[in-house]
Amino acid sequence: MQRYTGSGTLGDSPETSLTVADLAQAPDLHLEVVAGHAGISRTIEAIYIGDLDDPTPWMVQGSLVLTTGPRLEQDPGSGAELVHLLKRSGMVGVGVAIQPNVRVIPRAMLQAGDNEDLPVLRVPAETPFRRVTSYFFNALASRDMHRLRRSVAMQQYLLEALLDDRRVEALVRRLAELLDADAAVLDSRGTVVARASHRRWSSQDDALLAHAWGEYARLASYGVPRSFFELDGRYIGFREIRNGAHVEELLIAVYAAGRLISELADASLSFAQRLLEVDLASSRASRDARRRTAPGLLELLLYQRGTPAELAERMLHQGIQPSEPWRVAAMADASSTGRHRPSGDLLGVVQACVEKVMGERDMPVLSHRRGDHLLLLCPSPGESGAAEEVRAFFEAIATALSREMNHPKLATGVSAAMAEIEALPRAVGQATLALRHGGPHGSVTLFEELGGRYSILESLSDEALQDLAGGTIDRLRESGGPRESDLLETLEVYLERGCSVSAAAAALYVHRNTLRKRLARIERALGVDLSSTGGVVEAYLGLRAADVLAARPGADRTSPR
Repeated sequence: MQRYTGSGTLGDSPETSLTVADLAQAPDLHLEVVAGHAGISRTIEAIYIGDLDDPTPWMVQGSLVLTTGPRLEQDPGSGAELVHLLKRSGMVGVGVAIQPNVRVIPRAMLQAGDNEDLPVLRVPAETPFRRVTSYFFNALASRDMHRLRRSVAMQQYLLEALLDDRRVEALVRRLAELLDADAAVLDSRGTVVARASHRRWSSQDDALLAHAWGEYARLASYGVPRSFFELDGRYIGFREIRNGAHVEELLIAVYAAGRLISELADASLSFAQRLLEVDLASSRASRDARRRTAPGLLELLLYQRGTPAELAERMLHQGIQPSEPWRVAAMADASSTGRHRPSGDLLGVVQACVEKVMGERDMPVLSHRRGDHLLLLCPSPGESGAAEEVRAFFEAIATALSREMNHPKLATGVSAAMAEIEALPRAVGQATLALRHGGPHGSVTLFEELGGRYSILESLSDEALQDLAGGTIDRLRESGGPRESDLLETLEVYLERGCSVSAAAAALYVHRNTLRKRLARIERALGVDLSSTGGVVEAYLGLRAADVLAARPGADRTSPR
């Protein structure tokens, strides 16, 4: 990748500007600085030729005056007045031609040049003014070409950042390097999206960014068009990243104390603004395209309707790399994770809000409604994929959804990280188990937190699970006496209450003798002794195997429960 080879800051370097000293040292001009030596480092922006007493109305700041001085010998004080006038008007010097009107530059003019630090140049008779202007304009053309080359190099250097996987971060990092300043992008709420500095970032820098955002918001409320302001002795340059009439992000550059914003630095900030707007529009268009092709894709992936290569390509088109860690989440109304199912309308609202909230976070997602919950597939969040990062991400998503829908917080179950398309059914089962058997309503539960009982059973095949579940569920179905659901519920509650007759009877609102009779029927149907460890383990595994099997895709057709 091409490296930017310009200087750290984007002001004009000595090589790209012509100073009074440079002009005086030009070998073919033979000019001599005879006064005001302290000002010879000033840059010459233009040259004016004329003999007016006050030429400044026709000059630009930074100009050098060339004069034949028709009044200098008759009125020596006029030279001093000219020097004072040029200094007050922001000019950089005056050149006096020797002959035809002047033989010796008056001492008063030389004294004024030294007092004002305004260079006075002696132009010998053999050097016509046209040779001086020709030299200057050639240097000016070279300077402008150099500026153009630097500008093109700057634009190329920033443009290459868009080829990076982390485009915004790469662009901000390169901009900070070019400007020799701190740079950051904030979203519409003032949250830092990306930041970079030529030195180590500190908490003071975060505080300054927050202060800068507050000052920008204050100025924006007045509707005053500005591109920079001063804050705590530092210049803050900023650009609004817009989507139509809406400000989506804010690009900020924080310059060191005492630094002014050069023309090229200002141009770099504006060019970075355009790149960010292009990237924002491109990302939005890409998300819109993904949304149009996303419906139904998760269902196709779930039931493997297509070759692995085809499914991987479609998944990649949605921004999800199949070979990199991804997770499945199962999400449901917290009040409906038990016996009651939410309406299809509610799930539809949840699905639409999920896609909106994830889109705002630039996180690709596939969604599919399945039974009483919504399935989501997205890249595994966080840099390391650690449990606390994953939990924090899905808790933030659930909170944002609740706020978007004005609805109580949703319950979420999250699978372990996977990296193969073939593992999708397994991930769906894990997420569903985490949703149904996780923590309290409204919480996020990771599959890894369910414990070893589910991890072991979840790794078994459907056939093995059917055998385990059938040994418990099928036998209870075939038994006589109370309804099968009563026996299943009795067994479930009894095991959950640690095989305590008193606790289970209280939970089921039945007499202890009634519970003992049901347990006796269960023991006869299963052929086990629930007072023994072996009998309890066999019954427990059968129930848990049924749970795992019910959570797998297609369970609505094949579940033993």
